[in-house]
Amino acid sequence: MKENVLKKLNTRDIAYIALAVALNAICAFITVPATVPFTLQVFGVFFTLEFLGGKRGAIAVWLYLFFGAVGLPVFSGFRGGFSVLLSATGGFIMAFAAVALLYFVVSFFKVPRWSHYVLATASLALIYFGGSAWFFYMMGGTIKHALLICVVPFILPDVIKIILAFLLSDRLSKIKQ
Repeated sequence: MKENVLKKLNTRDIAYIALAVALNAICAFITVPATVPFTLQVFGVFFTLEFLGGKRGAIAVWLYLFFGAVGLPVFSGFRGGFSVLLSATGGFIMAFAAVALLYFVVSFFKVPRWSHYVLATASLALIYFGGSAWFFYMMGGTIKHALLICVVPFILPDVIKIILAFLLSDRLSKIKQ
């Protein structure tokens, strides 16, 4: 009989997933107000996916998004509900689901460590694309305006967040083993 692609989750897996969902909510609460608020959500998502791996990490990110969509106040500004996903900045949050899916698919392949950096770069581009496209759709204006508001101010802070997520993930993985 063919082995199930997704093995059953054990108690430790469930605990890690629950902690990652809570971490993502906490990272969303840490907000610097702006047109598109500065949050630590990018850190939370990338740390979750790197530390837990693509399978468990994706489950944690999807659960976080599900809890927010059904109304729990886990998004920035203590907001929740489907209306947040339909707001001007909802494209960034929705893009997290696509990034989790990308990590989930890649987790089925044995890839060298350096490819995770390429994956993170592509994932950040996907977040920017999804968020900017949704912002442009909801707010109108020009694509240039959307990019100046939604991407340019965030590139350096997001790269720093991703580097910190990788460093912390590596460090905690060594401790965990």
